[in-house]
Amino acid sequence: MNKTSIEDRAEGVAGETGAAVGALAGHAKTQVEELANQATAAAGHAYGQARDQVRGAAATVATSVEQQPLVTLLAVGLICGAVGFLLGRR
Repeated sequence: MNKTSIEDRAEGVAGETGAAVGALAGHAKTQVEELANQATAAAGHAYGQARDQVRGAAATVATSVEQQPLVTLLAVGLICGAVGFLLGRR
């Protein structure tokens, strides 16, 4: 084996290794992007569910207030009185 042959083989191995590392990095980048997209979709879905639950609870409270306004005023008055009493003790 001469020096040129060894250098050529070394360059070939280095080139193949570089290509393999590049392909692996590209594959890893693709996987990270896919995971990020999945996480974004899951977060959007969770946000949508939470929003729907809050809207449902607000509608339930609004219906209750419309049907029994005096009971609502009494409950709010008691809560405010208790908070005022607790803050006044400080």
